[in-house]
This record gives sequence, C-alpha cells and structure tokens, in this order.
Amino acid sequence: MSNIKRAIFITIGIYGFCVGFGWMLVRAINQTLPSVRMLEQYTPRVTRVYDRRGKLVHEFYDERRVVVPLEQIPELLIKTTIMVEDKNFYRHLGIDLSGVTRATFANILNLRAAQGASTITQQLARNLFLTLQKSLIRKIKEALLAIHIERAYSKDEILELYFNQIYFGNGAYGVETASERYFGKHVDELTVPECAMLAGIPKSPNQYNPFLHPEIADKRKDFILSVMSENEIISANEKEKFKNTKLKLAKLSMAQQVGAYFIEEVKNWITSRFGPDLLYRGGISIYTTLDIELQQIAEHFIEERFVELESRYKIDKDSTSDVLQSALLAIDPKNGAILAEVGGRDFKESQFNRAVQARRQPGSAFKPFTWLAAFSADSTAASIVIDDSISVKLVSGDIYSPTNYDQQFFGPVTLRDGLAKSRNLVAVRLIMDIGPEMVVGYARRMGITSPLDPVIALSLGASSTTLIDMVSAYATLSTYGVRTMPYMIDKIIDGDGALLYRHSDFREQVISPELAYLMISVMESVLNEGTGIGARMAGFTRPAAGKTGTTDDCADAWFIGFTPSLVCGVWVGFDKMQRIGRNATGAQVALPIWTDFMIEATKDMPLEEFLLPSGIVSREICEDCGKLASFLSKRTRKEVFIDGTEPIDRCTGHYFNFRDQ
Repeated sequence: MSNIKRAIFITIGIYGFCVGFGWMLVRAINQTLPSVRMLEQYTPRVTRVYDRRGKLVHEFYDERRVVVPLEQIPELLIKTTIMVEDKNFYRHLGIDLSGVTRATFANILNLRAAQGASTITQQLARNLFLTLQKSLIRKIKEALLAIHIERAYSKDEILELYFNQIYFGNGAYGVETASERYFGKHVDELTVPECAMLAGIPKSPNQYNPFLHPEIADKRKDFILSVMSENEIISANEKEKFKNTKLKLAKLSMAQQVGAYFIEEVKNWITSRFGPDLLYRGGISIYTTLDIELQQIAEHFIEERFVELESRYKIDKDSTSDVLQSALLAIDPKNGAILAEVGGRDFKESQFNRAVQARRQPGSAFKPFTWLAAFSADSTAASIVIDDSISVKLVSGDIYSPTNYDQQFFGPVTLRDGLAKSRNLVAVRLIMDIGPEMVVGYARRMGITSPLDPVIALSLGASSTTLIDMVSAYATLSTYGVRTMPYMIDKIIDGDGALLYRHSDFREQVISPELAYLMISVMESVLNEGTGIGARMAGFTRPAAGKTGTTDDCADAWFIGFTPSLVCGVWVGFDKMQRIGRNATGAQVALPIWTDFMIEATKDMPLEEFLLPSGIVSREICEDCGKLASFLSKRTRKEVFIDGTEPIDRCTGHYFNFRDQ
C-alpha cells in the first residue's frame, strides 16, 4: 500500500472516529436535557405582600414575570423583534445554519467571538435551561434543545414563550413586565417608539437599559426604528418622526413606595425566621396587618406638615447634613395589629426605622405611668399635690432642681389637672412618694421593654424608649388593661396554598379595667382642657385620650393618643440630639400630625365611647381641695373614682394663697 493510500485510510479513519465520537457525545448530551414541556410550567415564584384587606402592596422576587398571550403583544413589536433577533425565524428548524456560517467567518476574520448566531428558539432554550457560560457543550445543548422545541411547538407558540421568558434588564422578565417597569403601561398600550426601545434591549439588557444608560438606549431605539423602516414595518416618515420622540419613562420609585419602612420590617422578619430563599424564591403570600389607606394618609400628612414646620423653625435642609425626621405608628389596640408605620421622611435616604429602632426620651409622654402607679396606691384623680419648686439631694450629692416648662407654679392641683396641664413638679412629687421602682414596674407591665433607670427624673421621661413601646403601652390603657403585642404579619401561605404561619394573639390582663378607665378619663382631659387641646381646636371631636411629650431642650416632640379602636403615636426630632426650635413642643410639632391623621383615619369609623366599668363611681368634687363639693366650693367638677376610693369629707372653703398656708 502506497503512502498516499495509507494517508487516505488514516484520514477516513480519524474522520469516522470523530463523527462516531461526536454522534455518541450528542446522544449522551441529548439524554441529559430536560423536557421542553417544562417551558409551559416554568414561572418564577413571586412572593406577594398584601395589606389587611387583601390589597397587593409589594412583591419580592429574583425574577418577576407576567405571562400574556401572543395576541396581546403588538404585531409591530413581534415583527421588529424577529427582524432584529432572528430574521429567518419562520424558515429554520431551530438552528439557522446560514447564520452560523456567517457568524463563524466573522469570528475568524476578527480573531474573536465577534458575532453570535443564536436563533429566537435557541435564546429561549438558553434563557430557561442553561447558563450563559460560553462552552462547546453548552452550545450543543442549546442547539439540541432548540430542535426539540421546534418539534414540540408551533412558531407562534415559540414566540409567545419567548416574549414571556426573555430578560429585558432591571429585573424584568417577559415583555409585559418590561412594559410596566419601563413605561408604566401594559404591553398592548405601547407606542411605536416604545416598541422599538423594548425590541432593542434583549441583545444586551444591561447596556441598553434606559434607566441605567438613557443615551445609549435612545440611540439603540433609533437604530431599531431604522430596521423597522427598512423592513417596511413603519414608513420612512414615521421613522424620522419617532426618532425625535423623547420617551417618558416610568418613575423608578421602589424605595419610595408607600409603606417602605413597614415592608422592610416584613422582609427582615421573614428572612430572620425562614431565610431569604423562602422570601425571594418561595412564591409565598404574606398577609399583613397594614392598612394601605391609613399608610397613605400618614405619609401624606407628615410631608404636608413638615413643609410648614421647616419654614416655621427656619430649618434649611440644604445647609445641614441632618434632616428633621418624624415617625408615626398606628395600631389596633384590640389585637396589636400595626396598621400604619412611618419610620422616617425618606426611605431611600435612610433605612433607619425611627418607629421601632430609635430610642429617644419621651418627656412628659411617660407621665401616665407615674400617675398609673400612684392610682394603684392611695391616690385618686381628685388627690391634691402641690405644684411648687422643689430641690432634691441625690445619692451622688448633686442637687436636682426640676422646674415646669412654663417656669410657673400653680400651687395645689388635682392629679387630673396635673396631668392635663403636664406639671413637672407634680410628677416629681408623685414619684418621690411612691418610689421610682413602682413606676418602672407599671411601665413594664403596660408594655415598655426599653431599659429604664429607677430614678426621680424617670417621671419626666429621662429614660429613652421607642415609639413602638410607647404606643403599645398606651394601647393597654385603651383596652382597659389588656396587653397585646404589636405584630405585622397575620398569616403566610406557601407556594402550594398550604398555611405556613399564622399569628397567635397574645392577650394578658395586666391591670384592672377600673384602674385603666381612671387613666383614660384623666388622659381625656389632656385633649379636652390640657396640652392636647389643639386637637379639639383643629376639629377632632371623637372621644379620645392621650399625652404630649417634650424634652427640656425641645430635641424630641411627642404625642400619643387613642380612641377605643385606634392608637397612634407621633415623634418628631433630628437623628442627632439637637434642638428643633424655640417652643417646639409636642403640642406644637407632633400633635398637629396626629390630629390630621386621626381625623382622616376615623372619619368612616362608627362613633365609640369609652365604656364605664361597673367598679367606677362618680362624685361632684371641689377642685381646690379634692373633697366632696359643697356650697362653699368655688370650682367643682364631676370626678370618677374606683369604688371605695371616693372622698367622704366635704369642702369647707378656701381663703388663702397656697404659699401662705
């Protein structure tokens, strides 16, 4: 055998071996491929968050996709996509051999991978089943899957699958999601230039993302319009017209969505309890306690009031790194459900949730716990305490000399008036009489979980606490001493419809209904005749109770108040400990926000009164001495008492100034 013949046989042998090996490799790879029928079943699992009425408020997902039928997709978008991505789509069987040949020569000439040759069908296969890793095995899998898809589906079915699966950048999978994300409309509402922009994105979703690279995306749109014109999808005149059209994109406002701080708390709760996989890939349904309408009301009035506050106190946001902040928390006192939660002015700027994370001094908003402890001992709402200067020598040897906010002294006042008018020196005398430890005990019982120092200044709110603690504790009063725990998730349904989690109510009677009613009654006077009267003057007429709070330097302003069915607390201040402004009290700064919110939030609620427990009695008393009223009494009122604690002696008249007695 000559050398030539030997070489031919060897070449044929090698070629035969390669063909045989290649065939075996293709068969082996083919056996590992998934069923193309999975295309019909594959949808990424989206976790949906609902408010208490079942309204969708947020979605968590790795991929978001909304499936639409091919008939809903504009014909010009379909034709344009075919021209841009795979002009031989209707002529090939999954692989475009002419395209492969053209791309191969281009790559050889450029000595690099300059062109690809993936058909729409191949892209569909890769997008669903394969990775983006460039390798021979992946390309073989992609080609084989494309052939299987072409055998299993018609061309229109492939197009429908493609348009619902392909990635358009910015987390948008599928043409409907992309249309909503970029233009805020459904796909069947797209204009010609909007279709051109969408058709140009899949080639490079990041590079042609109009949010990230608007100029590049706009140039890509103009190129696609030229393709549309060349293929007679639109006219030349339309091309020129639409090239000069500036597209209006939807607002990318995820961070500014309604209830952003609440949603973040939900996310943190789910991930800490179940892990991030369940949240982003579990396809669960989270039914929360949020009332989206109340949330919108809260956010609206905070921003509206802050325009006036920043003007009044001459706070220039551009000249300071610190922004005047606010937090609002509203709960249903009957079960602790959080209905609205504002953790700050701008979630995008600061994710720190001031409603649940910030510990601030509550000032006089803490006084009700001192009064509560006093009422549980021997005091009543008619008990007289002297509102006068006082100096106390502390264990450290320092002299503690508190004063009233207005620097005035009222002399003998009832405990009702002392709380209504927020007299600091009455609070100090009370805590000195009953002991700070007793006040700490009642604050704990009501729901305050923050650290509390058992010192005299505690009665004036010297220990820092959170808004959620304060609102929860006030809610215990609203429910006549039944303590609940604030919560935000009612139930979780997994992706298969099974119950994964349900909230269990916590209810504990921590004080008697009579003691709670006594505090409610006294705190009603705060609104009706005390520091919270501004709410009445602004038009809030419903039965309600509450308390203002202000720190000495006006760095923190509070108001927390409640009706029988709604408790709301508002805090205003800077993140840094600095003064808001002169006379920036809780009544001036926090109460107006609370009032605006409560008027709107309760307008459609039935009118509710605070019901009188059976163990409460009422008597006409003299406000100057706290005894039963007589013909000698100059100032009288009808006062409520826990049965057995009402006074039995009558007023004998008052003739002297308190400092002369």
